[in-house]
Amino acid sequence: MLESELREASDLQAAGGRRRAPVSRAVSGDLVQFADFLAVTLASVFVAIAYHDYILFAPVDLQPYAAAGLVGATGVTAILRRDGFYEFERLGSTARMMRGVLARWSLVILGLLAFGFALKVSEVFSRFWLFAWTAASAALLIGIRFAASAFIRRTARDGGVFFRRVAVIGRHDLAAKFKEIAERGDSAVSIMGVYDINFKDAATMKSFDLTGNLAALARAARNGEIDDIVIATPEAASEDMKALLRRLSILPVSIAIAPNPHWLEHTGGEIVSIGGAPLLNLYRRPLEGWGGFLKTLEDRVLGTLGFLLAAPFIAAIAATIKMRDNGPVFFKQRRHGFNNEVFTIYKFRTMTVAEDGEEIRQATVDDERITAFGRFLRRYSLDELPQLINVMKGEMSLVGPRPHALRHNHVYAQTIENYSGRHKMKPGITGWAQVNGYRGETSENERMAERVRFDLEYIDNWSLWFDVKILLLTIRAVLFPQNAY
Repeated sequence: MLESELREASDLQAAGGRRRAPVSRAVSGDLVQFADFLAVTLASVFVAIAYHDYILFAPVDLQPYAAAGLVGATGVTAILRRDGFYEFERLGSTARMMRGVLARWSLVILGLLAFGFALKVSEVFSRFWLFAWTAASAALLIGIRFAASAFIRRTARDGGVFFRRVAVIGRHDLAAKFKEIAERGDSAVSIMGVYDINFKDAATMKSFDLTGNLAALARAARNGEIDDIVIATPEAASEDMKALLRRLSILPVSIAIAPNPHWLEHTGGEIVSIGGAPLLNLYRRPLEGWGGFLKTLEDRVLGTLGFLLAAPFIAAIAATIKMRDNGPVFFKQRRHGFNNEVFTIYKFRTMTVAEDGEEIRQATVDDERITAFGRFLRRYSLDELPQLINVMKGEMSLVGPRPHALRHNHVYAQTIENYSGRHKMKPGITGWAQVNGYRGETSENERMAERVRFDLEYIDNWSLWFDVKILLLTIRAVLFPQNAY
């Protein structure tokens, strides 16, 4: 149970007055954006001066270089602002930002190259200057983020200008959930107290006043002991809530509402507008914006290239299976794909059976059904190569949640929470769960639940770079296999 007390205002005054008011966290993003703009622009000019003075030994006309710097700085800061890279929480975590910042700076440079080629002005700029400016700007953008992250972490500690003290009004279970999530990680947030309120104690809401705990809350807000008030009373009647908000609105703090536990548990949610009405969005549609196009392009290009490179191996493996076992080369089985649509998956046959009905037994260690050559293929995942055909047909992706047999899918959907959420994207040849060690037999629900957790994490955080990372990790997993039999 959370405590429902704050330090009295008299204690604070006796200690020497109010604490310093916190600075808006949006200021940090604005300052970093200005620093980025200045760094990219000045890098363009200084690189041009150095190039002409120390390499060409010739005078320099700075106007075109300054113009290029201004355009590049405007482009990269606009894209970073659009994609949320100046938000306070992201600025405090350098490791998660570097790749995204570099990717967007590279995109801006490619755009400038295309722009210069189209207008036939690219000959004004030397290749040396372009490479030097690109590298210098990238280093400055990264350096600014390291400096900003260090500053934010230092000033977000207890008592710092970015430290936030929050008071909660409402029932204890919802308040406890809010406290758990708000203080998770290095969020620079402290829950100072929970103030319970019973609306039934008031005779009429028109005469309702801040008394008891709420009076202490008001004194703390006026004396600078708290920065935010969060109302966690989802069961309150509309008139009761309006009356409470009227009383709290006079306080010099930010006021927010925690709607219900469902919203708090979906920390990937966001506020969106539909038809001008603000809503709390719990789930994003997968591959929004350019995501669907980029994912399809990735599968078409890399899938086709992969199939062409693997074609000699596919032919050799097929011939070996035919000569050794004198049976079918491919194993075909119906599985659920995107949006639960059924498709036929292709694999090299590695067993003496080809089950695709109500009774399907998963492969186990030392399974007698696996052929000698099949064991070799399964160990190094070579039996999965024919699924490149499924990728080129648009039924699968290179990366995504692994599909399961129809019968297994039905059982898991009944016993594992959110299992069917895996079908919001196309299934993949490899996936985030597989490179984290969750491959092979899934007879235990606990192990399958962990696999589902990784699959849903991949869906919620998809990016092109995430796919590249998984593909690279897959190479390591294939060369040094685990749980493969």
